[in-house]
Amino acid sequence: MRRPLRVELRRGTAPGAALLMFGVGGWLLAVHPEDWGGRWAGLAEYLRTSLMVLCALMVAAGAWQAGRERRRGIDELLGSAARPGWQPLVVAWLAVSLAGTAGLLTAFLGAAVLVGRVATYAGGGWWWTLAVGVLALCAAAAFGVLVGRLVPLRVVAPVAGLGTYLGLAVLTYWDTSGVSWLSPVHPGSGPERLLPAGTHALQAGWLLALTGTLLALAARLRRAALLAGLLAVAVAVPIATGAGAGHLRADPGAVEPTCTTEGPPVCVARINGFLLDDLTPLVQPVLRRMTGIPGAPTRAADVALQVDGEPTGPADGTLWLNLGSQSTATGDGLANLGWLRADLRQVVTPNCHRQFSRPDRRIYPTFDAARAWLFEERPAPDTRVGRLYALSLDDQRAWFAAFLDAAHRCDVPRLVALGELP
Repeated sequence: MRRPLRVELRRGTAPGAALLMFGVGGWLLAVHPEDWGGRWAGLAEYLRTSLMVLCALMVAAGAWQAGRERRRGIDELLGSAARPGWQPLVVAWLAVSLAGTAGLLTAFLGAAVLVGRVATYAGGGWWWTLAVGVLALCAAAAFGVLVGRLVPLRVVAPVAGLGTYLGLAVLTYWDTSGVSWLSPVHPGSGPERLLPAGTHALQAGWLLALTGTLLALAARLRRAALLAGLLAVAVAVPIATGAGAGHLRADPGAVEPTCTTEGPPVCVARINGFLLDDLTPLVQPVLRRMTGIPGAPTRAADVALQVDGEPTGPADGTLWLNLGSQSTATGDGLANLGWLRADLRQVVTPNCHRQFSRPDRRIYPTFDAARAWLFEERPAPDTRVGRLYALSLDDQRAWFAAFLDAAHRCDVPRLVALGELP
């Protein structure tokens, strides 16, 4: 009576689940390397963010495996065997869980090799984020097994997978509440943010209890299901009533400043330290261009270094740069130079947006000239910007200083006048 069980499991859903999770995991890593490249915490967080898709696939795989056994009469065959009915069910769940997790982690192992080449910070307990994600995959497979045993239809696998995806997507909108931590999907608060160890432990307990409840229900073990369900509720209550993702604090080790030692200062958080060598030659020329100009920023810094409530514009003497999506898969170079250029343009962007909600169109050439001068663009001589370059360097710098003063004060008449170059 046991031989058919071994044959069925060997030909079952597990190998397909491994290949599917490997392929989807590799694709997810390939489409957004800027979210995980060069950062261990970023890689673990990206896996948790991807669980919206990955858990849906595991639910579908578990449902297909359970439904496959029912359609082929394997459950009836096992029911006549001299062994507890829950054992083959657990074997089927375990096969899908281990195979799917192994396939996914194989894909992420390749990414880990790339991260290990350049990562400048390995702390922060990111491994707990990863471990809880693995438990979530096992819980998803258990839910799939339960659904597959309850509903014998073939269509239940894709429907259950789609329903899981939509349910997890809805929970992401509750990221300001502790309820969001009941979902395994990480809200993506930033790899420099530190999730408390207590939250990791509660999430792990919640997922383990949930998995036990789902498997007990699938095996029709009412007493075990009741006990596991009560445990799941007991763990879920402190999670749901706790703080949401918006209250996460920065990891002190991750946000330690790493700065240049020569030229205008450029500082990044330690977790983004691998970007400093590529960032410096693009930022320092802009800072040098403004050296000594009143009102101009004197340094550039990673936005991850900001203290809560700190100003984000250049008025405080710092040009803030968002490096969260600048890493490449290999950690070499910057992924989005256009975004970096937009951050650098903060210098010539006014802080009083209300006054400029309906601006005088005559100020546009002034801002265009200021941007061109700051980035040392070379226009045709007969253009307005060309006339700015025709001035002496001291006069150019004086003009830019007057522009910064007028822009910070939103002095429209003065900006229009500055645009009327001789």
